[in-house]
Amino acid sequence: MERSHELSAEDIALVRAASGSKEHSPQRVKGNADSSRKRVTRSGKTSGKVNGTKGKVAAQSASKEVQEERLTQVIAVLLGLCSVLLFLALISYSRLDQANTDVGVGQLTGLLTNDPDIAARADTTENWLGLIGAFLANFFLNGTIGWFALIFPGIFGLWSYSVFSKKDLALTMNRSLFALLLGLLSASLVGTIREIYWLPQIAYECTGAVGAFIASILTGLIGTIGGVLLLVAAITVTLLYAFNADLRQVISKIRYASNVVWTRVAGTARRIREATDGDSQRAEKSEGRTQAKTVSSKESSGIEIGDEEPARMIRRFKETEQALPPSIQRQHSEKVASREKETAPPIRRENPIIQTPVHEIDRTELSNKNEVGRSTPPSPLDQGLQVAEDSIQDRDESRILRSEQESVTLTRSPAEEPAEVIMPKLTVHVEEGETDADLEMSEVGKLIERLKDEQIKYDPPQIELLAPQEVHEEVEDNELKTHARLLQEKLRTFNIEIENLTVTPGPVVTLFEFVPAAGIKLSQIESLGDDIALALKARGIRIIAPIPGKGTVGVEIPNTHPATVRIRSVLNTTKFREADLRLPLALGKTTVGEVFCADLTKMPHLLIAGATGAGKSVGINSILASLLYKMHPSELKLAIIDPKKIELTQYRALANHYLVCCPDIDEDIVTDPQNAVLLLKSLELEMDRRYDMLAKSGQRNIFDYNKKIDEGALKPTPEAPHVKLPFIVLIIDELADLMITASKEVEEPIARLAQLARAIGIHMIVATQRPSVDVLTGMIKANFPARIAYQVATKVDSRTILDVNGAEQLLGNGDMLYLPGGRPKPLRLQNAFITTEEVEAICEHIGSQKGYSNPYTLPSLAEKKKTSSGGTSDERDDLFDEAAHLVVRHQQGSVSLLQRRLKVGYARAARIVDELEDAGIVGPFDGSKAREVLLESEAELEAFL
Repeated sequence: MERSHELSAEDIALVRAASGSKEHSPQRVKGNADSSRKRVTRSGKTSGKVNGTKGKVAAQSASKEVQEERLTQVIAVLLGLCSVLLFLALISYSRLDQANTDVGVGQLTGLLTNDPDIAARADTTENWLGLIGAFLANFFLNGTIGWFALIFPGIFGLWSYSVFSKKDLALTMNRSLFALLLGLLSASLVGTIREIYWLPQIAYECTGAVGAFIASILTGLIGTIGGVLLLVAAITVTLLYAFNADLRQVISKIRYASNVVWTRVAGTARRIREATDGDSQRAEKSEGRTQAKTVSSKESSGIEIGDEEPARMIRRFKETEQALPPSIQRQHSEKVASREKETAPPIRRENPIIQTPVHEIDRTELSNKNEVGRSTPPSPLDQGLQVAEDSIQDRDESRILRSEQESVTLTRSPAEEPAEVIMPKLTVHVEEGETDADLEMSEVGKLIERLKDEQIKYDPPQIELLAPQEVHEEVEDNELKTHARLLQEKLRTFNIEIENLTVTPGPVVTLFEFVPAAGIKLSQIESLGDDIALALKARGIRIIAPIPGKGTVGVEIPNTHPATVRIRSVLNTTKFREADLRLPLALGKTTVGEVFCADLTKMPHLLIAGATGAGKSVGINSILASLLYKMHPSELKLAIIDPKKIELTQYRALANHYLVCCPDIDEDIVTDPQNAVLLLKSLELEMDRRYDMLAKSGQRNIFDYNKKIDEGALKPTPEAPHVKLPFIVLIIDELADLMITASKEVEEPIARLAQLARAIGIHMIVATQRPSVDVLTGMIKANFPARIAYQVATKVDSRTILDVNGAEQLLGNGDMLYLPGGRPKPLRLQNAFITTEEVEAICEHIGSQKGYSNPYTLPSLAEKKKTSSGGTSDERDDLFDEAAHLVVRHQQGSVSLLQRRLKVGYARAARIVDELEDAGIVGPFDGSKAREVLLESEAELEAFL
């Protein structure tokens, strides 16, 4: 809530008078030398007597202070001793001592006179403090408030500490009274519960005589249940007053703690269930493999493991393969198939590579057999969907096989006869060559399968998962008036008069607005930042001259006791919930305490920079939390790159809801720089594909396109598979690390996405802790008009991020400057704070729900390269095949290897390596290292080519 203070003319006059009085020096009394000497002589006569009297008074006062100090310490020690002794007496209470304590206080003097009766009682006492300790314990436990009498040693200890430390005794008295009242009410509550007959009997020592007496009165007046409710309400009110707490905040904290516990329990149960299911699936697959190996080991089967190097699955690009080449497909007779069905169990292999001799097949017979299966041809759309489903299944199987790192090459023995062969069941395919129309239809089927709208039951995270905002006292008026007076004095020192001074306190800083007098240049005020900071003894002072949209000058001065802005205090507001923003970002609160939200689609990309520990990671988490609270999984997809490997790992739980899937990499949260390059290039392909869809539909941006989809104006067809497109937000937590490892490969796709991706719903949030020109290049900065700067070390870093000074004066801990596109000067904000536990609670809540069966899949860069390389095979170098075998055989993708073995120059060898990369045989450029070879055997290369 905004709270402004307008200083009246009277206050300003008082300030001026106070400052003016300091400028006049006291007048000196002039006199001649004779009168001066007379005064000195006259004063010298009496100075001895006065000094002697003052010395005696000072000595007496000092002695009195020492005595009072010693008395205070003695009282504190005695109170502490009483606290310890009473505590020991109470905790060593025994019911067996009640008979021994049935004596009067006067009879206890018999311990000094050796009274035989008292001495016998003392010998049989079990209390640690003897008979006196038993007497005290019996009195406090049975005669007062039962075991709640343990508050008495606490009260004695509190008084001992307060007296020794010279604390405020009035505050100690209030705390003691509250403790006594709580003990009395608690003993009465236990005594009332003790009156309930159907409950187990409660010992009398739990209530004492006072608690039992009050309980009997309440039970007689309003009954047992009424007494319990009344006492519970009284205890609650007493606790609220004692701790100055808010009941709503207490209830909110309890709900938050219960939700966090429940979410973690549900997440743990889900992980245990998934681990159990995974173990059972691996056991089934292991059993199937063992059974398959047993069958293949039989000599009667005619199948044996080859002596050649086993062909392994392609690690990255096998997903694009849908069928084996025609040369290794074979049609078996019905006799062999029936015998195989009767005698051998099925052998399950994920895409086995079967080496058989090439046979001539009678196409007339095959066409007759296939006419039966083609009596009812499917529609092109259904065919595309089916191909896509088969591709997804093949991809999953290839991933399983790749993780197990095993494959089997099956060969047929030439000595065996076909009638005696028992082989796995093979599917009959007749392929007469794949046309361009078939390829296009296959791609359409994949696209429709990936984008078809799957409805899920989704429960968004509740606000109770977030910690409530702490109650923070507002800035005191005395502090505001003091700062205002010092500001006016300092400006007047430099002959700058101000008018209409207005003070607006915020959570972290306070804004002082004023109108400078006529003839004052703004440059004079801007240059006084360090002088004002010196006068106020504060750091982080920022001068805004002038404030945009106002005819005033602003000075932001930090508060003495800043408040923490919790993310809940921002998300749980009407301004955020009802904000008409497509991609709402809750950035925090302004200097006047107002919630500030921005739309990422209007930025359209965000650049974040700041020193280590300034709050960048917390800012990214708060941005992601605001998106998760407002957006449905069908409306938003996230692509996260985290080179640090620890900052954003919690978001792996969102894989089935919000995260995109890149088929070329096997990470949900990308941490490897090379995988980051693949993800960026895959997003480029997604951008091009979306632009093609917009061009076919005749729409200019994703908003109009999705609106036509919702209205039913665009229907999915085989030629144009129109479906509703979600927003994609790319988050890069540390750009500097990517620029160091692969600067050119990273800078180009980032710049291209920043230039073109806005219209089709792809937006970027890029953060770095190294705001230097070699990281934030001119090409990147030119396409990121919206920027956030946290605290930096120097003015150069501030100008690199914002093109203006100011970020070096920030306070840290989430204090930031936000520069939106089109605004001349940055806006100061306090970033919303979110803890790691809150992020984990949100991710666990979402991850525990059932997500989409298939994630949102980006286009495959490997498939694109393979398709493009297949169309340009005639343009390859003549030594391409020989170079491919050479690279795979030596598992070294280097230019120097091709130069030596093929005896060619550097330029031709480098061109061949580029062709191998385009074909998907070697990986991308990796600095001084040799390129990674993606195929592991020449047999695999033959199948790939």
